[in-house]
Amino acid sequence: MELTIDTWKKPTTTIFNGILLYVICGFLYGMFNSMATVSSFFSTGGFFTILKWISFIGLIAGYVLYIMGLDSFKKILPEADAASVGKIFLGVILGIVALIIAFIPIAGWILGGLCNLTSFFLMLIGFNSLKGSATFPIKARSGAGTLFVAMILGVVGVIIGWIPLIGWILGGLISLICLIMTFVGWNNIKNADPTAV
Repeated sequence: MELTIDTWKKPTTTIFNGILLYVICGFLYGMFNSMATVSSFFSTGGFFTILKWISFIGLIAGYVLYIMGLDSFKKILPEADAASVGKIFLGVILGIVALIIAFIPIAGWILGGLCNLTSFFLMLIGFNSLKGSATFPIKARSGAGTLFVAMILGVVGVIIGWIPLIGWILGGLISLICLIMTFVGWNNIKNADPTAV
């Protein structure tokens, strides 16, 4: 299949919008979850609990968009690039699994953490392959490189987050940097000219 700007834009825009949705809803979920917890002490947490679950559904919808975009994207790419996007695809699915099983006390946290770590490494491998691909557009390679660095920082942020007291602050700051890099990276991929290899 010959790549055109239109065939390139459709799946990459879906990916970008999915990421945007799950990031916004993930932030709202955390905020409403905290508000519901505090409000429950005053017997007024019902409203925030409803908002928390609505934002959780939005978070899952964002992941679904991301997966649909990745699935469409790998179908239009050359075989080697499609395999790399397939690793990212599998990593995102493991991320959803980690998100869901993290609700199981203790065992879910451990299994969720392992799924998340595996997810990070799969995506790291996928982005590493794409940033060096001879068939991936130049601007998209730059975006994949940015996403590769964001994945490394993400792992570092999770590890630093385990340090008592300052870990939350440093881990949060690193997560914010990763978030910005993720938007920049996918935006570069989305806006790449598929004919400029």
